[in-house]
Amino acid sequence: MHYIILDLEWNQPISWQSPVYRQVGDRLIFEVIQIGAVRLDDGLNITEALSLPIAPTEYQQIHPRIRRMTGLGEEELAGAPAFREALEQFSAWCGEDYALLTWGCDDVSVLQQNIDFFECGDIPLSPLYDIQQLFARVHELKDRPSLQKAMELVHLEADGAMAFHNAKNDAWYTARVFQTLPDPAAALEHPLTPKSLIHKPKKTRERTPMTAFPSLRAALESDTALRPVCPRCGRNLALDGEYVLQSPDKYITIGKCRSHGRMLLRLALREEREGQVWMRRSVAPASASNVAYVHTKQFQARQRASQRHV
Repeated sequence: MHYIILDLEWNQPISWQSPVYRQVGDRLIFEVIQIGAVRLDDGLNITEALSLPIAPTEYQQIHPRIRRMTGLGEEELAGAPAFREALEQFSAWCGEDYALLTWGCDDVSVLQQNIDFFECGDIPLSPLYDIQQLFARVHELKDRPSLQKAMELVHLEADGAMAFHNAKNDAWYTARVFQTLPDPAAALEHPLTPKSLIHKPKKTRERTPMTAFPSLRAALESDTALRPVCPRCGRNLALDGEYVLQSPDKYITIGKCRSHGRMLLRLALREEREGQVWMRRSVAPASASNVAYVHTKQFQARQRASQRHV
């Protein structure tokens, strides 16, 4: 049996609000743009290396950060095969009777999502095993180290002509670390399971600074109150009914984002002398109980208003 060390590079949406991401969604968070691999024989000698560039078909514009890290752009990937063809080439290169290994759990999750998205489940591949987990166990590390940190720990120097964040180079560096382990075959005790990849927006809440208004009415009729935005995508929210008084210094309502659902809106107020009002708006995802509570308060407010006009 021989070992094959795998590393991947991938692209991502230019923006999580871009048309292509809104169309593709979480079915493809990252699109593989390079497969790198190194083959080791049963004596752990490096015998062959492979680099397969891949032309993206969904996220065709390379994210500037990815370009800086990998050196791969639209020009470098022009004419490269699409993912399925590249994976078929890689599978054929692997051959038979091999173990497929990588550093950490990221590559297996991205690889599986690309296999699922591009419907490549019929292409044979060995299961993936984790060298990083074995390395941390052998060196009794509390946290799993990055590849560069692992190289430092075993006194391996990077080659100035081989930059990190190139799939072929990183696979070669991983192979060098693998060779230092006292029982490399023990990596097969650490199979990798793909994780479901989803985009988790970093920002889920929004709060404006305190702003002065000449009166309470002016505050409630301001753009701050009537034109709130979704904290996740920045689009204007559609108000689901009027603001209602929750406490002497707080008004609430529900807003709707077409992409991210209902949001709870709060207006915090502070009255000053001569009628001046300071107001701050906050927006956060609304729970079902939030929505029910606000709708009840709105219904009660409408009932009181109708009774006053009888």
